[in-house]
Amino acid sequence: MNRKTINKMSDLAVAGAPPLLDSPLHVGRPNIGDHDFFLSKMRDILESGQLTNRGPIVEELEAKLCQILSVKHCVLMCNGTIALEIATRALNFRKEVILPSFTFIATAHALSWQNIRPMFADINPRKHHIDPDSIRNLITPNTTGIVAVHLWGQPAPIRELASISNEFDIPLVYDAAHAFNARFEGIPIGSFGACEVFSFHATKFFNTFEGGAVVTNNDEIAEKVRLMQNFGFRGLDTVIYPG
Repeated sequence: MNRKTINKMSDLAVAGAPPLLDSPLHVGRPNIGDHDFFLSKMRDILESGQLTNRGPIVEELEAKLCQILSVKHCVLMCNGTIALEIATRALNFRKEVILPSFTFIATAHALSWQNIRPMFADINPRKHHIDPDSIRNLITPNTTGIVAVHLWGQPAPIRELASISNEFDIPLVYDAAHAFNARFEGIPIGSFGACEVFSFHATKFFNTFEGGAVVTNNDEIAEKVRLMQNFGFRGLDTVIYPG
């Protein structure tokens, strides 16, 4: 591997200098785990004849994730983007929502698909997290929510963000796609804000090939999320909510 010191902009490959690395360094690679154990679980699923609609292994995973993340509710989704979209719907986000200007594009897509205007806040140049002072400068009467991101596995400024959320009575959601099993002051990421959203995409630390989840300690939010996840069904054939 080539090694050199970056002293100025012209030393960067994007500015025309030779690449720092001999080959691309990926943010994440799939973590497959024990093949035999996985295949045995797949056999159990196939033999059960239930391939969707909240089978027993899905419910088992939700329960285990609740234990790991120290939360009351975990609702599994097909991916993290849909999880974030449903979470923002459950919180009735609309008009304008503030989010960091440095994040994966899906954080913004989940808002713009719902005709919500993403308002991009500045970030801390050292930690790359959303800057609380920038949030304050963006709040208007049209602001209905804040989406913060735990980046690189490190928690966002949780105390400062909670203070802003409480002061202005604006719901706060965390995109925790990078932060599975991370902690803030000894508390697992997952129980902060109104709810938190995880991605279990193949490139994540914990993956289910594709997938995601909304986790929360709020019973009302959890109920709305579960209803939206399954077409608004309560019971066998009673629809009580858009889903």
